[in-house]
Amino acid sequence: MKRLSTGIVFASALLFLPLAPSWGQEKAAHGGDAGQQTASPASPGAEQAALAKLAGDYDRVVKFLGPGAAGMPSFKGTAKFSVVLGGRFLMEESTDTVMGRKVDALRIYGYNNATNQFEMARMYTMSTAITMMTGTSRDGGKTIEYSGSTDNMGASRSSLHAKLHIMNDDEFEVTMSTTGDDGKDAPFQSTTYTRKK
Repeated sequence: MKRLSTGIVFASALLFLPLAPSWGQEKAAHGGDAGQQTASPASPGAEQAALAKLAGDYDRVVKFLGPGAAGMPSFKGTAKFSVVLGGRFLMEESTDTVMGRKVDALRIYGYNNATNQFEMARMYTMSTAITMMTGTSRDGGKTIEYSGSTDNMGASRSSLHAKLHIMNDDEFEVTMSTTGDDGKDAPFQSTTYTRKK
């Protein structure tokens, strides 16, 4: 019986061996870049390295956008970005003061090698929800456009978009928007990050 089960395990292992080289060949056939052809789906690559460059301490300025936002004050805060889990993810911890109230937030940024998509998870102290978003970039990671959805006080869900745009090594901006009644993108908040010197 022991010999039979060992034989089954060995045969099963042989079935999966051809998949490893064919995965790299399939990536090459679909135009994957040279770095991705040999990288494991579990290993950080160029996209993770680009996100890691954002690591550091920042000042944040948050502004409200859209109709009715003209009279609303902006608010300030700070953020710390850390590279975690062996370079696979970027973690943001931020603290803002909004109308005299302290608001803490945590965000995780990454790039999923298996799906070829950027991913982001957003959490803050004004909610118990985790907002999950996925995104793509057309300019090598300088601008990442994320999409997801959010609950409206538990009554319904609405679309949510975030655009992360890197201006230079020390400054980037995240613009949040939703879909307006006219079906067009309607920005409602922008956050500018400036690296502390």
